[in-house]
Amino acid sequence: MSRINADMKIWLFDLAHGNLNDSTVLSGFVKYYVLHDMNVHDVVRDIVFNTSYGDEGVVRARETLVSILNKLSLAQNIEILL
Repeated sequence: MSRINADMKIWLFDLAHGNLNDSTVLSGFVKYYVLHDMNVHDVVRDIVFNTSYGDEGVVRARETLVSILNKLSLAQNIEILL
């Protein structure tokens, strides 16, 4: 089964356009990336090479994802350096 499917494409679109709440960002990241041994850089790569969302979409997606991961890590007293 391919990792990239219609649901993942919708999630990437919404992430790049700022349409998701923290919980949905985190659950999509785990489902589409973490469980496939991938990370934030892979999200950026997928947006850059597989979409036409532009630099603004890439920056928004990365900043959103890193912010949510840092909030989660701070709640657990861990600092993620990305």
